[in-house]
Amino acid sequence: MMRPRLIIAEDHALVAAGLRAMLEPAHEVVEIVANGLDVVAVVERLRPDLVLLDISLPGRSGMEVGRELAELKPKVPFVMLTMHADPIYADEAIALGASGFVLKMAGPEELRFAIAQALEGKVYVTPRLVAAAEGDTAPASLDADSSVAALTSRQQQILRLIAKGWSLKDIADDLGIHVRSVEFHRNRIRQTLGLTSTAALVRYALAHGLVKR
Repeated sequence: MMRPRLIIAEDHALVAAGLRAMLEPAHEVVEIVANGLDVVAVVERLRPDLVLLDISLPGRSGMEVGRELAELKPKVPFVMLTMHADPIYADEAIALGASGFVLKMAGPEELRFAIAQALEGKVYVTPRLVAAAEGDTAPASLDADSSVAALTSRQQQILRLIAKGWSLKDIADDLGIHVRSVEFHRNRIRQTLGLTSTAALVRYALAHGLVKR
């Protein structure tokens, strides 16, 4: 069975060596890139299955690199690995096309799981940041007004378009973001509102005046 081929973009040699040792039993690390200016060229040359991308890289930030990878190599997923434990970074990364966002404090199993999810075409964000963004209150306990207020402006925008019958691809094209980002926001909306289906989202948006009948 072929092992997934990975490129690690990480400028700290000890961290990069640790990641290689952690991942190589199940993955083939074909290159370690230490400068953000070199990542896209290496991806074009080696054609990996996935890129593990640090946000803080010399030469060019991981966010800039990720944005270009999403445009030029949309079939190559990338997972952001960072020390920045702020939901804003995660939202930005997913919006520009990342398939995952993992903190460097995460354990080996979480990183392997994030990579597996990305290789399956899914989006993974560390639960630490999801919990921080949504707070400690369970979605089901929120009343209607506070539920809507708990949604970000982007999530409210996406909810309105979903309620109007737009497909995820149409929403992504209209907003200029990756379809995986729309999927990620839709799932966050469902979690926040305690709803489990698109039909329920539509009913909710109609009932609370987010769209007209």
